Amino acid sequence: MTASLDPQSLPSAIPAGFACAAAAMHPTVRSLLVEGADPATVPVDDLLAALGREGSPTAAEYGSVMAVPQSLSARACAALRAAVDSQRRLEADSVDGQAEHQLNLSRAALEALVGSAEVAKLWRLP
Repeated sequence: MTASLDPQSLPSAIPAGFACAAAAMHPTVRSLLVEGADPATVPVDDLLAALGREGSPTAAEYGSVMAVPQSLSARACAALRAAVDSQRRLEADSVDGQAEHQLNLSRAALEALVGSAEVAKLWRLP
């Protein structure tokens, strides 16, 4: 992780506003959001501290994060990505001050988007 970042060191295709926001990020957060660090290499307590959330429940307290490859079909993933791209919330989030790119969906809305069979597969996950 770098301790500081010169916005000029980022590729020119990155908008100046994002480059400045990236330069202002805590190095731990920047390593994940900008520099492509493998999340598995960043201790959760370091990340929580960087976000000002010391004392927050950690994954160890909640249980492990689950990764299930191909838990949705390629078609369902494409539909979900398209929905996020076109309907997402763009309010600034509390992590990097940039757009959240978040789409909250009820189960019914998710079923309408990807189909009930796809959602049923997700609901069967442990």
